[in-house]
Amino acid sequence: MLTRKKFVFFYVTLSFLALLLILHNSDRIIYCVNPKFEVLQTTPKPSFEVLEASTPTLLIDRACECVSSRTRESFDFCYKNPKNVSLVGKRFNCTWLSILEDLKLIGSHEQIMVELKRPVKNDSDIMFVSATSKNHLFNFNEMYNIVHRNWPNQNMILYSLDLTDAQILDIEKRPTVKVRKFDYSKYPNYVENWMEYRFKALILAEAIRDYANVWWIDAHTKWIHPNSLDTVYGDLAECANDVNCTKNSSIQTFINSTHSNYAVLTNGLLDYFPTFDTDVLKTNEKGLQVSAMLVYLARTPFTLEILKWHTLCALEEKCMNPPAAKLKCDIIPTWNSYAGCFRYDQSSINILLLNQFRDHNSYFMAKNITGVFLFGFPPGSTLTTYISVYQLVLSLGLSKNCQLGSYVKLFFDTTHDNRNFSRQSREVQVQ
Repeated sequence: MLTRKKFVFFYVTLSFLALLLILHNSDRIIYCVNPKFEVLQTTPKPSFEVLEASTPTLLIDRACECVSSRTRESFDFCYKNPKNVSLVGKRFNCTWLSILEDLKLIGSHEQIMVELKRPVKNDSDIMFVSATSKNHLFNFNEMYNIVHRNWPNQNMILYSLDLTDAQILDIEKRPTVKVRKFDYSKYPNYVENWMEYRFKALILAEAIRDYANVWWIDAHTKWIHPNSLDTVYGDLAECANDVNCTKNSSIQTFINSTHSNYAVLTNGLLDYFPTFDTDVLKTNEKGLQVSAMLVYLARTPFTLEILKWHTLCALEEKCMNPPAAKLKCDIIPTWNSYAGCFRYDQSSINILLLNQFRDHNSYFMAKNITGVFLFGFPPGSTLTTYISVYQLVLSLGLSKNCQLGSYVKLFFDTTHDNRNFSRQSREVQVQ
């Protein structure tokens, strides 16, 4: 009996000493971050569903990982081609993570999502959005007058890029316009270079954070004879309820750029957004580059995902402005040949949408929303500008692949100095 007691005492003592040794030598604490619990309950589910924006949980390569300083949540900052996940882009700078959080493009947020299956929209959730600078204020005024004539009760947010306080006060005398000064201080310095068009991507992100349905319209775009917006909502709802319909993107465009994506694609963009089978990018059947001058965006998880990458591209210096990128083309952009130019925000959102669908017809609704679009130039445009526009019009009118409609018309009002034109525009009827 005594021997057994000694054995038990020895065993307990040895175990205790072993435990102390383990605790002494251990310098690691293992814990669970954001543990997941499933609560089972017998109460019936509500008859409606509250939709929230959330970033899906995925395995993230350490080389692509960025960690939030606010939530310690990890995010993937390397774009993966949705049709071929082996194609991975360069990692975006983790510095931009807090901006994406502020824009509610990543993380979990209590944002109501738009259901495309429902064509009826709440008017308070529909917002027209545009931006202008001093030298395009003339164009904005014309655009606004047309919008107000067609939709007298439609509200609009105008982002000021450099307007004076007096100009802002004058604009806000109109009951349906509110002006927001674009806050450059939140973004890197190169966003102030307007010719790189980064501001457009950032404004889209700000707008979709604040409004569920956003219509972006460039200040120099004039929608002369529009159909009802309900036409678009109805067509999207009909498609969302039809499993065979492919025009189901919650981002829709309406104006044909009349050239392929390939024609204005600078390779540096593909370092971040890799693609495959570039022959598709050259075709009018599937690889058309659509214009970013008029865009409808519904707040859905898909829209937020596209805008996440579009915004990152605007923030990353060499993404939306790749090396050797320039706006002026060496030749008129067409289909199979690179024209030696780049379309900045337009090229970015086009490659993201094309990578997703592999067919521009999924996000292009020209046949669903007819009208005449007028793209104006401010007073004082030079003869060089006129010649450039004239060349563009020739390319529109003579291109056998052009889908824009029955005619293209250029008109201008000349001043006494025949080297200067007070207004130059191109008018396109969309059918």
